[in-house]
Amino acid sequence: MPSFEETVNSLRHQSGEDKQPLPRVTLGAINRDGSFHYAKAFGEDSTDTPNTDAVHWIASCTKFLTTVAVMQHMLTHSSGMAYVFMHPLLARYQELQGERPLIQQTVKESYHPFLLFEPGERWLYSPSVDWAGVAVERVTSMKLGDYMKHHIFDIVSAKDVTFHLDQREDLRARKAKNWERVGQRLEEERSPVWPDPIAEDQGILTGKLLRPETIKLMFQPHLGSNSGLDKPDEYPLPVQNAIWNAVPHDVPVSFGLGGLVNTAAVPEQRGLHSLTWSGIPNCYWWIDINNGVAGIYLSQLVPMGDQKSVELLTEFEKFVYSSLN
Repeated sequence: MPSFEETVNSLRHQSGEDKQPLPRVTLGAINRDGSFHYAKAFGEDSTDTPNTDAVHWIASCTKFLTTVAVMQHMLTHSSGMAYVFMHPLLARYQELQGERPLIQQTVKESYHPFLLFEPGERWLYSPSVDWAGVAVERVTSMKLGDYMKHHIFDIVSAKDVTFHLDQREDLRARKAKNWERVGQRLEEERSPVWPDPIAEDQGILTGKLLRPETIKLMFQPHLGSNSGLDKPDEYPLPVQNAIWNAVPHDVPVSFGLGGLVNTAAVPEQRGLHSLTWSGIPNCYWWIDINNGVAGIYLSQLVPMGDQKSVELLTEFEKFVYSSLN
């Protein structure tokens, strides 16, 4: 049986007509008591240093952080809103409006607050957590990043997290390269569309950030109707991968407060009622609260939901649990 590092290299450096190479990835996992800790970067020998402290844009992986900041329709993506790429009517509306950057300066400028269905009627990935972040700002009279720094990042000693990379020269120097998959090639992104997560995950595992009863609530299913998560094949493959990532489609799921929750254990992988989510540049995380395990997969590769990235994520997760067992 090949070692895990051999498996990583075989997935990253493929050959043949259907090759789908992968760029730099950083993998991390930890358990509740700290007896298991894995952190390793796999980079290009000629251009990347194999340090694990490279800076990554993690996009929607931050939705879990906002959930920690504010606690049901808004936090479970069942509010009635949706991202443009999740619904054909919104995509058509956007087309008629003309091209514009994916991410604007404010939430109000970035997302259309149209109601596509009655709140609670179904699940559909949406900017509702982004709007919940705006609510935190209004209530606290603080910028969301400042609120998170004081109430989340400082508590778990996560110093390398920011919403404003332009204000952190020390982090810009360590920024990982951005890549785009174009057919069978990887092309470096020169103009990306976007202007210590593992420490935060352990903060949930150890109970530093939230009360036990609050943590228990976050990892429970919260959808009255599972419509929108009961038929994975109704979404394009990249969207399926972004939502389900390493959770097989035959495993039932719902949505907790902050991420997808599997309502049955995944063989050789995460346990019952684990939380998971992803970010556009193929960043993924999971927290297995029952087994006390958390893991993260970081890359800077677009488009989202890359099939080879999810394959490597799945192999990494199996490696983590086999190591613990």
